[in-house]
This record gives sequence, C-alpha cells and structure tokens, in this order.
Amino acid sequence: MDVEASGERAVAAGGSIGMVVTGDTFLRVDRMSAQLPAEAYELPACTTRVVNLPDRPAVFVGRQAELDALDAAFEGADRVVVHAVHGLGGIGKSTLAAHWAAGRTDTYNPVWCISAETPADLDAGLADLAVALRPALGDQLSRRALRDLAVQWLCTHDGWLLILDNVADPADVRPLLGRATRGRFLVTTRRAEGWRGIAETLPLDVLTLPKAVELFAAVHGRTDGDGADLDDIGELCRDLGCLPLAVGQAAAYCREAAITPARYRRQLDEYPEQLLAQAPEGGRAVARVWRVTLDRLVDTPLAGEILRVIAWWAPDGIHRSYLEPLGSPPEVTEALRVLAAHSMITLRGYEISVHRLVQAVARAADPGDPHRLPESVVAARESAARLLNGPTGPTEDSARAMQTRWYSHAEAFLGHGEPDTEQSVLLFVTVVRWRCVFHEEGGVDALWRALGVAQRICGRGHTTTMLARENVAEEYLAKGVWVQAQLLLMDNMRTAYWRFGRKHPARIMAYARLAGPVLRKGNILSALGILDRSLRKAERALGPDHDVTVRIGIMLAETAMHLGQIFPRRYAPRAISQVELLRSRVDIASDAALLLTSNLMNLHAITGDHERAVRTTVDFADELARSHGERHVSTLYARAEQLSLLATYGETDLARAVLDPLRADWEEAVGDTRLPASLREAMTQMLRTLLPPRTG
Repeated sequence: MDVEASGERAVAAGGSIGMVVTGDTFLRVDRMSAQLPAEAYELPACTTRVVNLPDRPAVFVGRQAELDALDAAFEGADRVVVHAVHGLGGIGKSTLAAHWAAGRTDTYNPVWCISAETPADLDAGLADLAVALRPALGDQLSRRALRDLAVQWLCTHDGWLLILDNVADPADVRPLLGRATRGRFLVTTRRAEGWRGIAETLPLDVLTLPKAVELFAAVHGRTDGDGADLDDIGELCRDLGCLPLAVGQAAAYCREAAITPARYRRQLDEYPEQLLAQAPEGGRAVARVWRVTLDRLVDTPLAGEILRVIAWWAPDGIHRSYLEPLGSPPEVTEALRVLAAHSMITLRGYEISVHRLVQAVARAADPGDPHRLPESVVAARESAARLLNGPTGPTEDSARAMQTRWYSHAEAFLGHGEPDTEQSVLLFVTVVRWRCVFHEEGGVDALWRALGVAQRICGRGHTTTMLARENVAEEYLAKGVWVQAQLLLMDNMRTAYWRFGRKHPARIMAYARLAGPVLRKGNILSALGILDRSLRKAERALGPDHDVTVRIGIMLAETAMHLGQIFPRRYAPRAISQVELLRSRVDIASDAALLLTSNLMNLHAITGDHERAVRTTVDFADELARSHGERHVSTLYARAEQLSLLATYGETDLARAVLDPLRADWEEAVGDTRLPASLREAMTQMLRTLLPPRTG
C-alpha cells in the first residue's frame, strides 16, 4: 500500500499501527483487525455473572403491587418484553427498577443498567456492556463499534435484562427496542405517552401515607423513643405529598441538621424553594430533579405558563375551563398534553391535578433559573388571580359544584401571601364574603377588614372597593341594621355617579342596591319602584341577558314575592308574570333559574294554587333531567325541591313514585363529597323519609 505524509511531525502508516511517538507526545490509534483473528471481535455467550446496577437502596418500602406487576410482565414470554415504568420525577421509578432487578440476578444474565436520558448516554452504556462481555475489546474498537457489537449481541442472545433508566423521549430508544427480538427491557421514564406499540406501561404514584411515614422513619433512623413524634412525621409526609424523594430528603435533612419534623414543616411552609433545592449528603434535590423536565418544555411556552399559574391553586380539582383565556382551545389542549406526557400533571376528564411540591417549586422565583424568573412568577400569580376572578362558569358541571371548587382554589391562592394587587384584592374580598355567608365565619368585622385592604390597595373609588363596601352593607342588612347599610350604599352610589357614565353597570347596580335598606325599613312599594326603574334602565342600557339585568330581576322577584305574601290577591299575579319573564331569560341549569323557580313556586302557593306550585317545580325538574340528566347537580336540587313540596302538601305516594326509580342514583350521590353538603343532607332526609331501607 502506498502512503504519504507531509508536514512537521507527520506520520503515515500502510498497515497496522498501535502507538505513534513523535518526540513530545504520543497518540493511541485503533489497531486494525488484521492483528487479531475475526472471532476475537465477537462477544461470547455470557457464562459468568455480569451485573451493573446502581447501589441497591438501603431503604425500600411499599410498592408490592408494582413489584408483583413487574413479575407478571416479565414471566414466561419467549419473545422480547419491554415494560416502561413512568411517573413524576422523584416518585421512585429508578429505585423500584433497581430493587426489582437486584432480586433477579439469578434469573437473568447479564443484568445491566444504562442511564439513557440522551442518545449519547444510551450509546455509552451499550459500549460499556460490550467491554464487560469481552474486556480486551476496550482497547481494540471505537466506542461506536463497541455499541454496535453490543446491539448485535442483544439481538442474538436471550436471558438478559437491560434497564434503560430515565429515558427522556421514547424515540431515543425505539430503534434499539425495534431490533431486539429476545431478552427483557425495563424502562424508567417521566414520559407517560409515546409508548404505544413499543412497550407496556406501568404508572407509578406516590406512596400511601403509612408507607411514607415508614420511609421517613427508616431513613431518619429513629426509634420510638428518640422524640420524633409520629403525628408530626405524618403531617410532614402529607405536606410533602408522600413523594418518596422528598420524604427521604426531608428525613435525611432532619437527621443531618438535628431538627424535628415539626421544625422542618415550619421551614418548608416559609421557605419551600430553599428546602426543596437542598440535597442531603450524597442525595438529590427535589427541585433539581424537575429542572430537566422543565428544560424540555421550552418548545411549548404555554405549558410552562400553565404550570406556573396552577401552582397558586389547590392541587386537585382544577377545571380545564379555568385555563381557557390563556390560549386557543388547541393551544391549551396541547400544553396540557405535553405537561401530562412529562408526568408534571395528571388529567382526569375535565379535571387537572398537580403535585403540591411541583407547585411549590413553580411558585418560587429564582433569577438563575430561566423557568422561574422573578418577573414570570409575578406575572403568573397575577394571572392566577385574574382567572379565578373571571368567568369560571360550568362546562359540563353544575354552577354550585364549580363554585365549591372555585372556593378551594381561591383559599389556596390567598394562603400564599397577603393580597397586594388589584386582582388579588378582588379575590380576597370575594372569599371573605363567601366565608361569611356560607361558613358563617368572620362576620362584619372581617368584611370591614376586607374593605380596608381594598381602599388601601385599590383606592376609595375602585369597583373592588365598592364591592367590599356593598358586602359590609349586605351583612348589616342581614342583621337588621338598615341605617348603617344605607349609609354605605349611598356612599357607593355617590362614587358610581361621579366615576361612571349613566349606562355603566356599576352605576345601575349601585342605585338598585338602595332597595335593600328601603325594604328593611318596611317600604316594600318604594323598594319595588327602585328595582323596577333599575331593571328597565338595565334592559335598555345593557340588554335583557346581561348579568346585572338578571341580578336586578332576581332582586325584583324576591321583593315582589314579599309584597305578594302581604297582599296576595293584588300583587301576586303581577309578581308571577314578572318572575316567569325573568326565568325565561336565564340558563335553565343556572342558580338564577333555580332561585326564580323557587320564587315562582312560592308565589303560586301564596295564591292558594298548590297544583300550579307543584306543576311548576315538577316541570322544571323534568326539563333539567331531559337537558342535563338526572345526576346533574341542578336536577338533584330541583328534584329535592319537588319532593319536599309534594311531602308538604301531603302527596307522599306521588313523592315515593318519583323517588323510587331514582333511588340508586341518589344513594350514590349522597356519598359524593364533591356535591354541596346541604344538597346531600336534603337528599339523605328524603330517602330516609320516603323510602323504606333496603333489606337483605
């Protein structure tokens, strides 16, 4: 072979060459195959035990169901088996795989674990496998050649177990999985999607609370007499969402720092970002485990935005409709799909769940983390408040259930700090009123405090401040203190008159609210006059379907019913026609329709027309059942009202006939904690009163 070299210290070789020395350095060169027989470059059958596993975890608790599932998946097949364990970072996928594989070294050979987060990592791990099978080849072949040799060996041998750990994208391992026809692959991954057709999947969830407590105690090394209280450990594990990595990290930190679980809880509450970023000696930090996943969301910016927004809400029961203003339906759907595919959220129908520690990390600002820049966190917090203040009405759910869910998210938001922006103050004012009305908490003092916060942050003339002032007035009216209420509402009206135009909804409503104290004084006709004028003005300025128009109409219906009770012959017929008109304008499944139907039923009863009263509520319930189903919460409310009315008028047999075919649905519904407690109590009472208990 003719060869040629030119230039200072140039080297040329026409055959095999192992090492070149040029005077001041040396260079190792791959030996050519001519120096060894061809069979030397083949990998032999594995006759000695070859094992490459991470250190077996010193502490392993729970997961028996998952271990059994892996046993069943890998047992007895005469073909290649691929199983992918997926879940949130820190949930224990790698630990589970290592623990299971460590007990199978007598069954499979080799048992080899490869970090497969990137294609380069996978190639390096396969090359190392080839060297483990024939060490002499480490100096003979390139890493690429060693990788190819390992793949060829896997395709021609059986009885091996290969763990591909922390696979970021199914596409990275698809070629390898597609070539192998024998053996076993166990994959761990955060990707829940993308495995169809190439692997069976096993989702991994957090530990149960008892197992989380057991893990903490084992890592901490505590005994029953060393002062670590089990109740405190349980509360800490609950705060950590029973995430194994976080529980183990907390236990090691408590041991190393010599602090109690109760103290760790307090620090976690005040400084979650610092604690979750601190790894114990030789361990991994929870926050950093998720950093890799967040890096992979960069191609879907809306996914990161959604994660930062829902970080401020309750971790469960996040309705998709809350996120609709953040993008078009396809954009929001794709962002949620990406988050779910990376195990950062869980999707169940229309509801979203997110681990509370993921929320804690997403809420924390970090100037060094592009995913959690201070300005993006502040913007997300404001967006979270704005979305809760916006139109979060029902999609395929009831208004009441949505309100209950909304309250849990609003409470969670306010639990993360004092309201300091207009959006957060509006949410605060609304929640304080909710607590006062629905939970009988706080009373007028809490409402005054909310008014003070609104005036300080938003100003005296802001609509949020007007709402807070109105809330105080409503509470005074409920207590019969109409003079104080009137003064507050007059203040609102003066503010509305100088700030807003004649057709502005706030100005129209401010005038309509004056009917409340007038009615409390006993001037029903004057109150009706105020509301009648307000309603006509709202209809002209805003239209009959506007929310303010509907609200004033309901106020008018309530007042007309009061007057009808006093003078039924003179005023009840007029009130009936007004309420019927108003009811025809609102959605049948709305709270307004339910309230107006109740008013209409009472007005018919006032006039002595019990048959029409019953017919009104029966028709309403039947119409709801046809349009939304018997199990819809508005239908359940209407049926409960119907049965109560029938029982009141002595139509017990008819009430039983209505309830009997619904019994199974009702018995299931009374155990559904998502339904309002008042509704479940009413349904339970009806079942107990009207139907005999089941026997046998």
